[in-house]
Amino acid sequence: MYNKILIVVDLGNIKRAEEIVKIAQDMTAHNPNAVYRVATVIEPFDGSFISSFLPQGFDKSVIAEANKMLHEFTKANFDKGAKVQHIVAHGSPHEEINRIAHDKSIDLILMFAKKKESKKGLDPSTVKIARDCEKPILLLR
Repeated sequence: MYNKILIVVDLGNIKRAEEIVKIAQDMTAHNPNAVYRVATVIEPFDGSFISSFLPQGFDKSVIAEANKMLHEFTKANFDKGAKVQHIVAHGSPHEEINRIAHDKSIDLILMFAKKKESKKGLDPSTVKIARDCEKPILLLR
């Protein structure tokens, strides 16, 4: 039975985020000890051409806004008594997801598998997460 679940959501795709939360809740419906760690990862803007046009400290304002959105999302999609922790990570998605899974002693990672529509197979970031992670992962398509 899974008690500590890391749910990776993309706040840019609320429909899929709602779907993965529902799946997590269905999986743990009879488990009163379930703790949901809902995470989203903000990739850094540093070093890109676009970052030179952004105001200093822009990353911090994006992270603050993502945190606010994540709290609103979980409030709307989890039952009142659910144990939910909000995590907004900043960095490379595969590194951050694996770090969170290790640091929080996660029992299961739930996430959608990203893929490019023009290519077969999974997105390189999804492959890196699956390859490097020591925890079980449920990839949804």
